[in-house]
Amino acid sequence: MEIIKWSDDLKSSVNAFNEEHKVLIDTINQVYTLLKEGKREEAKKTLIEKVVSYTNKHFTHEEEVMGRYNYPKEKLEGHKKMHRFFVKYLLETLAPEIEKGDDRKFNEALNFIVGWLIMHIKNMDVNGYGKWYKENN
Repeated sequence: MEIIKWSDDLKSSVNAFNEEHKVLIDTINQVYTLLKEGKREEAKKTLIEKVVSYTNKHFTHEEEVMGRYNYPKEKLEGHKKMHRFFVKYLLETLAPEIEKGDDRKFNEALNFIVGWLIMHIKNMDVNGYGKWYKENN
């Protein structure tokens, strides 16, 4: 089952980012499938361990590539700020409550991740860096 479906409007001009985004989407879809199968605890564990871990790895890679290709500093800093907000909100606000068993916060986290990720990919990765990369490399 899918809560997010990969589509061309999520495709940037950087193939490595696209592949990493697909992994993130697949992992989020795994969480959703586990929920639909009634495996809520496994879904929570997957969200906290796999989604958050992979997201950190992806953000680090994305920022390194942007720096390597001389993405304008103010745009790179804005991009990093968005990444930090995402991670901080998940790790400091939602994850502790999820680990305590708060199902409402788990639902909030899943909805937040889905909405934020789609918005971020489209606005920051495709229309921001992806567009700049295509025009400058």
